[in-house]
Amino acid sequence: MQPDNDGRLQAMLDREELFDLVRRERFARDQRRFEVMRACFHDDAYIRTTWYEGHGGQAYVDATREWMSRTGSSKHWVFPAFAQVAGDRATVESPAMIFNRAKPNGVEVDFFVFCRFFSRAVRENGAWKLRTFEVIFERDTMQAVVPGENLEVDREFLSTLRSSYRFITYVQASRNVHVDQNLLGDDRPEELAAFHAKEERWLAGGD
Repeated sequence: MQPDNDGRLQAMLDREELFDLVRRERFARDQRRFEVMRACFHDDAYIRTTWYEGHGGQAYVDATREWMSRTGSSKHWVFPAFAQVAGDRATVESPAMIFNRAKPNGVEVDFFVFCRFFSRAVRENGAWKLRTFEVIFERDTMQAVVPGENLEVDREFLSTLRSSYRFITYVQASRNVHVDQNLLGDDRPEELAAFHAKEERWLAGGD
């Protein structure tokens, strides 16, 4: 049997285009290139993060612009790893890290979030667009920027928070942002398995 080189080439092109899409969207966001960021999203994209949930690519970009004007610029490292393509639908899951500087309780801190970004993508007019953007949290850390500086934290409050995104929740609370404690995380494997099953059904043509 002859290898299907055309099919293999198309599959490779799809994966590379999808990987480029998810890298480009986060890079554009971090560098405040909002027009580039907007072009990555489907018009009716659904986005859920610690500080935002809603529909519409333009609405999310506008909210991001305002959010960054108040909180500064967090950064993202993204390493696309797993893409599945079915016709004009695809899903992409990418190991990632979010890092930012904040000042809860008057002490400057760096916090680091280890996570994965998950997106549905759809192909329209020959171009892939992000149809969803969600974060799957793994764990996070927080430390004082100045070595040895005393970092006082509300341990009672910390004890009520999810282990997969405890410190980013703590920092967001200092910014008066309520973080839903039912986001996706490795500390709730059954919920995560149900989420992936739902995404597999969508990829196969479901709603």
